[in-house]
Amino acid sequence: MNCQLCQKELDAYREGSLSDDMRTQVETHLKQCPECAESYRIESLAVSIINQEKLIIPDNYLSAKIMERIGNAEETRFRTISPLIRILRPVLITTSLAAAIFAGVLIGNIYKPSVKELSRPLEFALIDDVAIESVDILSNQ
Repeated sequence: MNCQLCQKELDAYREGSLSDDMRTQVETHLKQCPECAESYRIESLAVSIINQEKLIIPDNYLSAKIMERIGNAEETRFRTISPLIRILRPVLITTSLAAAIFAGVLIGNIYKPSVKELSRPLEFALIDDVAIESVDILSNQ
């Protein structure tokens, strides 16, 4: 018997549904081939674990129990925080937000252009003047 045929027949061998001749061939092959014997051992182990899992009766209220414990843990954690901290936390957040807005306004007003920067050089004025003249010429006609 070759390994391919043995691998095909392992499930039937484990279930006991092989003929006597085929069963003896699979047994002799498993004794001679360590790879097929290891494969049979692993598959048998997996089937036994699956069968054990089928015997476990699930708890229908498991999720409700877990959610209750989570709720109790959160409630306990909330109770351990002092009332003063519970009151001061929103005040601190509001104050820090107001301070951040105030600082942003101050930083935005730091840069003020000087009077010198507001005046344009004469060359820029002449460049703009050329564009205005062409519009004036067209509007007079």
